[in-house]
Order: sequence, then structure tokens, then C-alpha cells
Amino acid sequence: MITIRLTTWVNAPVELCFSLARSVEFNAAVASAVHGDRTGELHAGDTVDWSGWRWGLRLSHTSRFEEIRPYTYIHETMAAGGFRTFEQELHFAPMDDGTRVRDEVRFAAPMGPLGLVLERVLLRQYVGRLLVARHRWLKQVAESGEWRKYLHLVPEVPGTAVLPERPAKVAKMQRFA
Repeated sequence: MITIRLTTWVNAPVELCFSLARSVEFNAAVASAVHGDRTGELHAGDTVDWSGWRWGLRLSHTSRFEEIRPYTYIHETMAAGGFRTFEQELHFAPMDDGTRVRDEVRFAAPMGPLGLVLERVLLRQYVGRLLVARHRWLKQVAESGEWRKYLHLVPEVPGTAVLPERPAKVAKMQRFA
């Protein structure tokens, strides 16, 4: 089993970073191409289907959001896909003037001894690059005004806004690397 840990400092409030990570629209933009409904926020119990071509193979992956603790934690596991196991934990921590986003991904490839070689030679680098790209995108969007494209704010009091709690939609996303 491979474990990849990545920590990124984002100069934005923890609520914004957390809401972006749950946004179907933001995840669709990260994935490049999406099928199906693309609105709302992901909640515990929701699933996301990712599929695309990589290395000449049609790959698909279904993630289930097992646990979501507001503004601090998201736990996602593979419900179906090409890995033997796949788990991702996102931790959000408010710091002095920003947010620390810590990502931990654990996965194992199928196919016994051949899978061990694939894990170490191919999948570690591929999954690592995907995580780095996702963290860079989160940082860029959260630190600029670009986050407004992905989060729909509802004015509550003049001069302030809160993020809406809307029922999440199941999204189908396609990733082309």
C-alpha cells in the first residue's frame, strides 16, 4: 500500500477552502470534463464517478464521501474502480491568516506482485501529480476572486454573505490526464 501526503498553505479562510473542496463545480473544473448534474455541494453518502482514458485504457473510479465534518475534514473511499483499495482524507486547519490543507491518500493496486510494481513505478507518480495539481488549483482559486465561479453566495445581512446549504447532487466526472 502506498501513502502520499501533501500539505499546502492557502492564504484564504478555512470555510472557503472547505467549501471549494465540496463544490461539484470546482471538482468538475479540476477534472476537466464532466457528465451529468454539475451543481451543489457534496455531502456524506454522495458518490462521484470519474472516468477517462489513461495509458490506452478506459479507467473509471467511483468515490463515496463517507464523512464530512464542517470546515475540518473530508473522508472519501473508493466504492468501485481499478484499485484494490483507495482512501483519501482531507484536513483543513485555520492558521493565523490562512488555511493549512493536508491531504493523505492511501491506495493499493490489484494484480498481486505485478500490482506492487505498478504501485511503485507508475501509480505513485501519477496519483502524486494529480494531488499536486489539485492543491495548486485550490490555492489559485481560493486566493483569487475566481472562487465566485464555483460557490454561490447567499446574502444574509447587507455587506456579508454565507455559503448556502443545498442538497448535493450526484455528479459524474471525467478526468483526462
